[in-house]
Amino acid sequence: MLSGRNRIVKILWMLLTWTVAIAAGTPASALDLPRRFSVEVVPAVQQANHQQDAVVYYFDGDRVSARWETHTQAAAKSGDVTRLEMTTQMEGTFHNGLLKGEQTSVIQAIPPANYSKYHPGGPVTQMFYRGVIEGTLQPDGRIKARVTTTLTGIKTLVMDPQSDADAPRFYWKDQPVANEAPGIIDYWVNLPTDLWFDSRFVQASGDQSFRLRSALERLDRYMNEASQNLMTGKYALARSQIGTIRAEVADLQKSIRSGGHDTRITFKGLPTDDAVLQHLEMQFMMDKWKEKYTIVNESLSVVQTQLADLRNLLSTNVFKSIIKNYISWSNSIPTDVVSGIAGYSTITGIADLPRGFLGWYEAGQKDAGILNDQFRNKRALEEAEGFYEQERRKIIDARQQVADQLNAKDNSGLMDLDRSLQQFFAGLGWAGWQADPRRSEALARLKGSPNR
Repeated sequence: MLSGRNRIVKILWMLLTWTVAIAAGTPASALDLPRRFSVEVVPAVQQANHQQDAVVYYFDGDRVSARWETHTQAAAKSGDVTRLEMTTQMEGTFHNGLLKGEQTSVIQAIPPANYSKYHPGGPVTQMFYRGVIEGTLQPDGRIKARVTTTLTGIKTLVMDPQSDADAPRFYWKDQPVANEAPGIIDYWVNLPTDLWFDSRFVQASGDQSFRLRSALERLDRYMNEASQNLMTGKYALARSQIGTIRAEVADLQKSIRSGGHDTRITFKGLPTDDAVLQHLEMQFMMDKWKEKYTIVNESLSVVQTQLADLRNLLSTNVFKSIIKNYISWSNSIPTDVVSGIAGYSTITGIADLPRGFLGWYEAGQKDAGILNDQFRNKRALEEAEGFYEQERRKIIDARQQVADQLNAKDNSGLMDLDRSLQQFFAGLGWAGWQADPRRSEALARLKGSPNR
C-alpha cells in the first residue's frame, strides 16, 4: 500500500507542478530594478477538474516570497471523487544575482461526503514536501532557477481502536516515507524589462504605438480563440482562425517596417499547444491504464486463486464441523443392551464411525476456533475480487473513451496543422519564436513510459 501510495503521490506531484514559458528580457547589466515589484511566474489555470492560482513572486529588497493553491477534481460530480488540495509557500532571497529559497507544500486528500458514516469530515491523508530553490541571473536578464523537491512526510487519519464503535475518535498517524529520488523542475523568472506588451502568445519591447498595441491585442485574441476551439473539437473554425492569424502576423510586420519602429516581437508557443499536449497526455494515460490493467489482472488472479483454495478449505472444515456435531449427538445416546434402544440404530456411537471420520473429528476439535476467521477471510477476498473486477471494467471503459477521442484528434488533421504552424513561426526572420517548454516535458514523460 505504501509503495502504491507513493507512486500516486509522485504522479500527482508531476501533474500539479507548474512550468513556465521562456521569455525574452534585457541584459543583466542593464537591469535597474525597483525595490518592490512582483512578477508572474505562471498564469492562473482554470480547467474543469484543475484550478491553480497564478504563481507570483513578490520582491521586497532582497526578500522574495510567494503563495499559491492548487485544486483538482473540485469541479467533478459532488460525492463521487476525492478532492486534492495543495497549498505552497515560498520564502527566499535574491542578492547579487543569486536566488535562494525554500518552498513547502502540503497536499490534502479530501474524500466525498459518502466516504464513511463515521468520517468526521476534512482530509484523510496529508503529504508534506520540501523544495530547495536555487537560481542565477542570466545575461538576458532572466533568472534561471531550479527547485529540488522531496517528500518529507505522510500522515493518515486513523480510527482509535479504543474508542466507542458508535462514536469513534480519530487521530493523525505518521506513515513511513519511501526513500525515493527527489523531483527536479527547472524554470525561469522574468524580471522587469522594457516590455510593454506581454501576453500568453506575444511579447513586444522597444518602440510602441497605439496602432501596434491594437494589432497585438487582436492577434493574441485570435490565437487564444483558435486554441480554445481546438480544445473543444471545433477544428474547421480553428483552421479558419489560423488562416487569419497568418494574415495578421504579415500585417504586423508591415506596420513595424512602414512606421520605422524599433520594435522587437517574440512569439511564445502556438495555438495548437494545448490540444497537442492533451493528445500527449491521453497517450500517456493510455499507457498508464495499460499498466494498471496488468496490475489489476495479476491481483485478481491471486485473489481468485486464494479464494478457490479457501473455499475448498472451508468445505473441508464445514464438513468437519458437521461431523463434530453428529458425533456429539451420537455420544449422547446410550449403547448398553439394557437400555432397550441399542438395537434401534446400527450407528449409535463413536466406535461405529469409519476410522477416517475419527481423524476428521480430532482435527475438527483443533480447528473449531478458526472457522469464523476463515469465513471473514472469505468475505474479504470476495470483496477484493469484486473490487478488482469493477476496476477492470472501469479501465476498459476509460481506455475506450480516450481511444475514441484520440482517433477523433488523429482524424482532425491537428498534428499536420501543428507542424505547419511550427514551420511558419520558426521561419519568421523579423521576429523571435519560443516553443512551449511543456511539450518537451510531456514528450519526455511519454517516452519514459515502460510501454514505449
